[in-house]
Amino acid sequence: MKILAAIITLLMSINTGYTQNLSDYQWNNRVLILSDATEEETQSNNAFKQVTTQMEACDERDMIVLFLRNNELTTPDGQKMSYKISLPTEFNGYLLIGKDGGIKMKGDYPLDLEKVFDRIDGMPMRRAEMRNND
Repeated sequence: MKILAAIITLLMSINTGYTQNLSDYQWNNRVLILSDATEEETQSNNAFKQVTTQMEACDERDMIVLFLRNNELTTPDGQKMSYKISLPTEFNGYLLIGKDGGIKMKGDYPLDLEKVFDRIDGMPMRRAEMRNND
């Protein structure tokens, strides 16, 4: 639990040398971070391709995707984010961060997007969103 708190603190720290800040997404978006420590970055690229086939479902859940590569967090178009994540350098997998900024899910590749959607759909904030959209 202390590790999660440390990661969340690091995620929210500000470094003005970057164009975006993770805290900009808090309370507005769920963030799926695709981490890949391999040189080829095949696993995160494959996971991103899977996500792009489900963009409507991602948009419905206010989910965006970021990449963690070489200890840098970037948007899909390459913009650097203003924080670093303290994870093992060999971490190959994904993290789901909720709108509240907490880590909701951590898994290894291959990405199971249906499990991610199920986790999101089980969150109290998401259930309230679905009720309000009916």
